[in-house]
Amino acid sequence: MVAATHYVSWTQNHVNWLWQRTIVAAIDKFPTRGGYYTGGHPNDTFAKTTWRGLHDAFQMQPGDKRPLFDPMQAQPSFCSSATYAVLIQALLDFDKKGVISPEAWQNMKPYVGIRDEMNPEALGQDDGVGFWGRCNANGPSLGVLVNELDAGFSITAFRGAKNDTVKESPAERYLTDDEWRAHPVWRQAVRGDLMKIFWNRNETRGHDGGAIIGYDGIKGHLQEAGHSVIFLGMSTDGRVVYWSSNGPGSDPAHMGYSVSSCDPIAIQRVVFTRILHPERFDRVRDMAPTDINQYLYDLNGHRHSTTAQLLQAIGIKASSIN
Repeated sequence: MVAATHYVSWTQNHVNWLWQRTIVAAIDKFPTRGGYYTGGHPNDTFAKTTWRGLHDAFQMQPGDKRPLFDPMQAQPSFCSSATYAVLIQALLDFDKKGVISPEAWQNMKPYVGIRDEMNPEALGQDDGVGFWGRCNANGPSLGVLVNELDAGFSITAFRGAKNDTVKESPAERYLTDDEWRAHPVWRQAVRGDLMKIFWNRNETRGHDGGAIIGYDGIKGHLQEAGHSVIFLGMSTDGRVVYWSSNGPGSDPAHMGYSVSSCDPIAIQRVVFTRILHPERFDRVRDMAPTDINQYLYDLNGHRHSTTAQLLQAIGIKASSIN
């Protein structure tokens, strides 16, 4: 293991190319932009919240075998709502034979505090609670979900912390720009992989927030600055290309679903997750809307995660670390 980078390669170098093509194709069903909004109430710019948009998009009644999903209703959006929504759309497109059960689809519904026939108690799902709460969590959210379902694998790399007070060990080294751009993680990722970005704030804001996993709720502490996206590849000039709901910004009404790119050095830590077995999302039938993943739940206001804890949560054993 290179102590500074915590680099972990694929435990099995497999790709389900049909799935990778399906999730990339699902992106084309989404509108362009549509607004970026993380607020909890409608305002003068947005007539509804992102949570309401997801609720309206996921259309399922008791007795239905599977939902209809309307991406046009899923507006406005934010990054984790975008990756959740495109995952749902891709699973619907992939599951032509109905392998995923009605019970699993019911549990994949976003329970967002809105009363309906499927959610008569108007349940909401905090980070780490149920399927939507896992998708919406801090840290390696989708990597944890895929590991729980045994539906694929994750790969992760860490540039290292720059500040000694944030380093997890004395051996940890902050890689140079050239070393990080040349890191093998960028070559191993495949178009259509799920991707969690931890932004590097050292040059833009002068702090090591990109080394932090989660939000511990303590004022004055560095907190995670993350972005949940779909990886679309590396550009010819070496930039990371991805799709998500991109924001925030000064004009949120004209932000949202879009393709963007960045230099690898804008990223301090990354987790790529590759789905190999979409059919195993049927296992969500056993993931009740109130079921809690404690690791993800705790990353929302209770504690930060160490790199070792992240590795365990996404299913990477110490023996797999290079």
